Amino acid sequence: MAESVEHLAGRLSKATRPGFRGRLLDKGLARGMIWRDGVMPPGSPPFPESLTEDLLDYAHTLLNMALRLREQNSGANLERPFLIAGEAIEAAVHRGSDGSEGGFHRVTAAVAFHLARYSARAYSMLPTRGGLTNLAPTETALVQLLRRQLDELQQLYSSWLLGVEHSDDRIAERLSEDEDFDVADACGEVIVSAFMRGLALFDHAITTGEGRSALAAKELLQSAVATARDVHAVSHWWTTTLALHLLDELWGLSLYQQVPLLPPDHDDAEHWSVLRRDYIQRLRSGKRSAIELWPSQLDAVRRAVNPVDDLVVALPTSAGKTPDRGALYPAHTRC
Repeated sequence: MAESVEHLAGRLSKATRPGFRGRLLDKGLARGMIWRDGVMPPGSPPFPESLTEDLLDYAHTLLNMALRLREQNSGANLERPFLIAGEAIEAAVHRGSDGSEGGFHRVTAAVAFHLARYSARAYSMLPTRGGLTNLAPTETALVQLLRRQLDELQQLYSSWLLGVEHSDDRIAERLSEDEDFDVADACGEVIVSAFMRGLALFDHAITTGEGRSALAAKELLQSAVATARDVHAVSHWWTTTLALHLLDELWGLSLYQQVPLLPPDHDDAEHWSVLRRDYIQRLRSGKRSAIELWPSQLDAVRRAVNPVDDLVVALPTSAGKTPDRGALYPAHTRC
């Protein structure tokens, strides 16, 4: 029987209380302050040998529960669970010995931080050099999306989708001729292709503002998640689930969704619509694309387009006051 929203929310609340599991997260954060490359200095406190595994187990369990609640539209505030999940993974891998799955863990933590609406911390989990080893194509795509390297993302999904080796005919041919290529491998190819098509549709949505493309991307990823679950492709299921929630979050915060249009009968409606579209597309085409509003900017931008509402925006450093993010504000606004 499926777990009720109330029971799941109760479990999640208990798991995010300070001191949970013998202050597991505190121990991980403390260790992360003093170890280097997975080695503890002489005289260090005797942290449990299983601390890294315990942190990762805790983080993925917490993240899974939060994602399940999120997909049920429960209305629960999930920013804290996502934040704690990200911090637990960060404590497990930061300055540690990442091993063969280090890149996977960092990508997972970055998505958790992003869903907690800590975009800067999400970006910090993805160093440009090192720490991102053995990434699958889907994980590489998530890294490029999180870094807002959308031109590189476009090259990746285009290369995959146009590659003859990933076509249906080639997959069928390999199934009949290649003894090392089995049904599980074929299912993996199909799931990755659906993943890449979903990203292509999402890219189209944030470039053009077409909500139908965003909805189609979501439906395609939901289908890929279900397929991965049915064939027990755990890694594909997890990566595609993360992508599904990340794209849903990004579309909800996207400039096309958050920057309002003027009423159709307004004298400047058509002119504003053109300015809005052109500017959003210019932000999308940058080397590091800006495609969404940060939490610190949401209220400001809604008020800024109101010609009778004067305001002063006061935000701390790195909170979103730079010209490329503030240029949608009318002249009467001071940032």
